[in-house]
Formats: sequence, C-alpha cells, structure tokens
Amino acid sequence: MEGYTELNTQRYERKFVADKVPRMVAETIVKQNSAFFAQTYPSRRINNIYFDTPGMDCYFDNLFGVGHRWKVRIRWYGELFGKIEKPILEFKIKKGFTGTKKSFILPEFEIHSAGFNGNLWKNYFASAGLPDEVMAKLSGNQPVLLNTYKRSYLESRNKRFRITLDDEMEYYNLRPTWNHFLHMHKEYLKTVIELKYDHLWEEEAENITNQFPFRLDKNSKYISGISHFRSEIAQ
Repeated sequence: MEGYTELNTQRYERKFVADKVPRMVAETIVKQNSAFFAQTYPSRRINNIYFDTPGMDCYFDNLFGVGHRWKVRIRWYGELFGKIEKPILEFKIKKGFTGTKKSFILPEFEIHSAGFNGNLWKNYFASAGLPDEVMAKLSGNQPVLLNTYKRSYLESRNKRFRITLDDEMEYYNLRPTWNHFLHMHKEYLKTVIELKYDHLWEEEAENITNQFPFRLDKNSKYISGISHFRSEIAQ
C-alpha cells in the first residue's frame, strides 16, 4: 500500500514531546539536526480504532511498561468519517525497547459521525478472511477508543533514520454498543516526535537525539485517550 511501512524486523522507537510547540516549529528544529532530515512523504491524517479486553489488559500492560506487550487497532488514512476503503488491522508488538507490527488488509467499512454500533465488529472480522490465530487474538476484544491526528514524515540523508511528527490529536470514547461521537477531547499545541531506526544504529541515534530540545517521553496516544475518558481507571 502506498505510503505504508510494513515491518518485518524489530526496530527502536524513541518518542519526544514538544508541549505548547506548533508542529511547524518542531519540524524546523528537526530539520536543523546534523542528520539532515527532509520530508519524504506528504503530510496526512491518520485515524485509528483501538480494541482491548473488558479488563483493559492492553491498556494496563502499556501503562505499566510490561516488557512483552501488544495492542491492536484498525488504521486508515484521510477522512475520519465516511466510507473507509483501505483499512489495515495492526498488532503492535513491543519487546523491551524494540517494536514491530503485524498487519492485515481489511475489507472496506463505513463509520459515520451520526452514530456507530460497536457490536458490528464481530461479524466484520468474521467476514474478513483473517487467519485463525488472528481471530483467536481478537476474540474477547472490543472497540474502546477512536483517535485521529495529522502526521508529517521525515528521513535522514543517509536513510537510516525516520522521524514522524504528530499534532492536531483528537480522541473519541468508544463503547461496545452504540456511539454518537458527541464528546471529543483535543490536545492543543502538542507535537509528538518519534525517531525510528534499526538497532544497528543505536550509537548514531544518540548523536541525533542529543541535539533535540524536546522531552523524552513514551507518550502513548492510546494511554492518553483512555485516561481522559475512563475516569474509573487510575493512571
């Protein structure tokens, strides 16, 4: 799929947060780095539906930094609502400081701002032709969060490092029944910068990150969104 990075290896990911810093300012700072980062793909909007167990196992594993953890989401690009033509099911798998993802192309579906029935996912996945082991992993999971944000893409001149910059982050609470999307939480003037690279370039990565004035932070958008809407869950 154009503009989509399929992962077949483990990679390092370092996240930084620029609070009260517009994305264009953060991007200018990144481009001043000695690694000579330049844009490689047009900016676009990314949308995700996250799934979790009734006990929020993925949430707590990510919150407490369990060494081997995972989370599952459906991702698509472009408009948040309407007909979704090229959705991707992703399992993000984290082992220590490295991560990878397993991806599966899904059939198109529709999601509308007027309302959405979370109970439909079980039949949708059953008709998607997914492997048995994937269906087993999805069993018992339910939609819990919808988020959307704008992403910019940069790459170092030697092509060993990629950086994404995310801003305009919006979150909608999801329940496994009917959802009306009446309450949206938005993070203003916050840019998340993520550096991604192969483990071979760890020493070179230190030189890059030492030039950043940003705060190093694990900053999971999933954790941020869930923590805002689920007051009964202590962060």
